[in-house]
Amino acid sequence: MFDCRIEVCSMNRSNEERQLSQWLGFLAILCWLALGGCVSKALPYLPCRWSIPGQLSLNLTGIDQYQSGQWMKAFESFDAALQIEHDFVEAHFNAALALHQMGRYEQAIRYFQRAGELAPQNKTIINSTLYRNHLGLSSTFERHMSGGYRY
Repeated sequence: MFDCRIEVCSMNRSNEERQLSQWLGFLAILCWLALGGCVSKALPYLPCRWSIPGQLSLNLTGIDQYQSGQWMKAFESFDAALQIEHDFVEAHFNAALALHQMGRYEQAIRYFQRAGELAPQNKTIINSTLYRNHLGLSSTFERHMSGGYRY
């Protein structure tokens, strides 16, 4: 049997209520997009693969340290993960983020380059504002909006 109670309920709302509801939804989405587009803070990248527990554990530890502002400890954790697996893409990317936070931009470029070489199709990495800024791939507008003229 077809149940149309939901449709009946929405039909009982006044035209003004429906319009107000639509406008509020539109404004909420617009605010979310505006605020989300202005935030350029990059977060460490959590890997999708679970193949080597030691490297994953070190990467997760580094992410925790990064998020608490302990840039040097985070870098050391990411670097330790790279000692276990030299081609651990996420650790290269995360190490670059930590180096950027410490103002060590030349070193960050090397780690960003390696992450890009290892995973050229990884959208999380190649679309990262910091990745694009450090490697000179972003437009002037992107660099300006992200404060990228610092490095």
